Amino acid sequence: MGKALGGHHGVFPRSGDLEQVSREAAGGKKWHRLRLNLLQEFGRLWGMPELPPPRATDPGHAFFLLLAGLVCVADWVGSNEEFFPFTPPDVSLEEYHRRALQQAQAALQDLAFTGWRAPFDYRDVAELFPMVRTYGLRPLQQAVKSWSQNRAEPGLVILEAPMGEGKTEAAMYLADQWAVALGQRGCYFALPTMATSNQMFQRVKEFLGWRYPENLVNLQLLHGHASLTAEFQALRQRADQLFCPADIETEGEITGRPPAEVVAAEWFTHRKRGLLAPFGVGTVDQILLAVLPTRHYFVRLFGLAHKTVIVDEVHAYDAYMCTLLERLLQWLAALGCSVVLLSATLPRARREALVAAYQRGLEKIPPAVEIPWSPYPRLTWITPSDAGTQHFKASPRFHRTLKVKWLDGRLPSAPSSPFSLGEKLQQVLAQGGCAAIICNTVSRAQEVFAALEPYFPHRDAGDGFPELDLFHARCLFQDRQERERRCLIRFGRPEGLVDTDDSPPVKVRRPRRAVLVATQVIEQSLDLDFDLLVTEMAPVDLILQRAGRLHRHDRPRPDNLQEPTLWILEPEMPGPVPVFGEGTEAVYDFHLLLRSWLALRERATLTIPQEVEELIEAVYGEGPPPEGLTPEILGKWEDSRHKLLKQKKEEEMQARYRYILPPDYRDDLLEDPNPQLEEDDPGIHHSLQAATRLGDPTVPVICLYEKDGQAYLDREGQHPVNLEEKPDGPTTRALLARSVSLSHRGLTFWLLGHGHIPPGWLRHPLLCRYCLILLDDQHRWQGGNHELHLDPELGVVIRRVGKEILCSPDSTS
Repeated sequence: MGKALGGHHGVFPRSGDLEQVSREAAGGKKWHRLRLNLLQEFGRLWGMPELPPPRATDPGHAFFLLLAGLVCVADWVGSNEEFFPFTPPDVSLEEYHRRALQQAQAALQDLAFTGWRAPFDYRDVAELFPMVRTYGLRPLQQAVKSWSQNRAEPGLVILEAPMGEGKTEAAMYLADQWAVALGQRGCYFALPTMATSNQMFQRVKEFLGWRYPENLVNLQLLHGHASLTAEFQALRQRADQLFCPADIETEGEITGRPPAEVVAAEWFTHRKRGLLAPFGVGTVDQILLAVLPTRHYFVRLFGLAHKTVIVDEVHAYDAYMCTLLERLLQWLAALGCSVVLLSATLPRARREALVAAYQRGLEKIPPAVEIPWSPYPRLTWITPSDAGTQHFKASPRFHRTLKVKWLDGRLPSAPSSPFSLGEKLQQVLAQGGCAAIICNTVSRAQEVFAALEPYFPHRDAGDGFPELDLFHARCLFQDRQERERRCLIRFGRPEGLVDTDDSPPVKVRRPRRAVLVATQVIEQSLDLDFDLLVTEMAPVDLILQRAGRLHRHDRPRPDNLQEPTLWILEPEMPGPVPVFGEGTEAVYDFHLLLRSWLALRERATLTIPQEVEELIEAVYGEGPPPEGLTPEILGKWEDSRHKLLKQKKEEEMQARYRYILPPDYRDDLLEDPNPQLEEDDPGIHHSLQAATRLGDPTVPVICLYEKDGQAYLDREGQHPVNLEEKPDGPTTRALLARSVSLSHRGLTFWLLGHGHIPPGWLRHPLLCRYCLILLDDQHRWQGGNHELHLDPELGVVIRRVGKEILCSPDSTS
């Protein structure tokens, strides 16, 4: 108990540390008697004159970490002198206790800890979601509704279904059901990227406003650039207007209660506090940090306890992240959390591992059962009482057959040479239509965009935007937001509205003809719809995910694109074994690419959902290689499989080396070595960072302009920046708007060794990891033997000095 209480500064005292404390330092008998007297007075003030003696039973590790989190948060709130000013020594204990109660109530109200409570009334799916009322209950949602009836215990539910089946609404419905049945304390929605988090934030906000019209609901957006998101900023500003110090009347009642509304209270926006809010949307990294041994990791666990945690796009995580997720599931089960995992596709082994992880964390472990197999799409669950799986039909509108065509995707050897893909796109879109090309790397997307410019030269497609567009993550944050907004306006849901920063929402307006070149940023969660999809070769589950952007909504289509059509850019064949390209093979494992190519190469169609599971198991299953392979391909199969298994084992070992001990650990968990990893410390080597993802390190940078030795936000030199001073709020937002994360291996390693963080930024919690890039008046900067160019169309272009990128003459000006 004492160790848990002593951890409120972020680390727990260990027995070895306590043994080194002298008796004089710890206090003698007088100090012991004084502590007993204080304890008795504490009990008397709370109406417990005789405190029961401590029991020898062990309540378990989950209890002690929850207690540590509670004490830590209480210490943070109680240390605020605005709420708890100094009390003169002549005030009696009874008066001090009365004042403290009133001050605590006022603090919790002003910080927005109070104002929301779990609902008491069950609601139907159609009552909670206007879209369900409009389009009807889908089979997945009906299956979830039926399963959740009379469920009065937490559990894990895995929903596997094609894109567009309403998994998000089903997950939020389950969270609402558990809130009513169990009084759970809210919900956190975890997504793979910042962009997908921003989109989900708006949907969750609308749901909360509809569900709790009489409550003040605190909703947080949790990721590195949340402070720049317009919708989140609006909620923060509204919270600032509503929350003024509560008035305390003489009888102890608090006046000035804010009206019912969804807001983002400022106190929770500080690092480590976001998960304490009842509702949150953000990246999956925020919850994975709860099982990494950082300072105050138990505060994150405390924030998640007794909530529903929804994790979207589970198929997108590698072996390292999945191992962390399994340990998190174990802790979530021990903390009384319900969990919903969403995926379009999951290999059977992955699904079984996730279920087993949650089962290990249950206090009452259900009997060992083998969950029977059910065909895809399906609902899988485990609770303290039972486990099982259930098949449901896909919606009729998502029963479809995709036409598959393999194309030559090689880039032209020179700017004037023909580009086969450009010619075919120009031909098929001659009568109109919207196409997307998904590339596997930013550099490849930039090259494809440049090669397509001669085929789609129009700067206005009739909707005010260019006929050919580019969207990827290697842009300044402000530019990426604008490109994402542009994509939603052009290719979003029919009759949909897209939020803008400075004006009312804009209605979706689809161009007659347009081509979007993009990376994986459009692969997940963004509600985009295309008439034709072109993709580079990728693992089969991701190709299926990308195909979910084809004919996603009911709308008129060009006559020649009435059937959903998928073009796959074929790998090069310089010999008997396919070559997928340096960039693609750096992003995706070769063995998975090879097995995906073998599973797809003879297909002229893909039938969804009937063939989904067959394709997933063909690539991720444990079966033997297909028959009839050439000796060269068979040899490459075996060699690449061995490398994949070795890499998977190494990633799992990395996760096991880093994560915290499990809740069923048989010894004293608090004796585990003090946290050695840091969430956010620019002064330490990246290997000591609390990594939620593996891979080459990324370096966040902020791009400013240099003129006569002075840094400016703009090229014209109208807005200077003092790099020696800690920036204020508006300057911080302006700086972060010009930020971008770089993962280019050569430049990143140079920045890790030579990058400069200005003194003023080092003192700022949001800027302390950002390196400074000072551009010249040509938007260029050089670091080592790499040049960075901020191009208005291509985004951030990185190349070795002397190496040219294929592009039109004016695309880099």
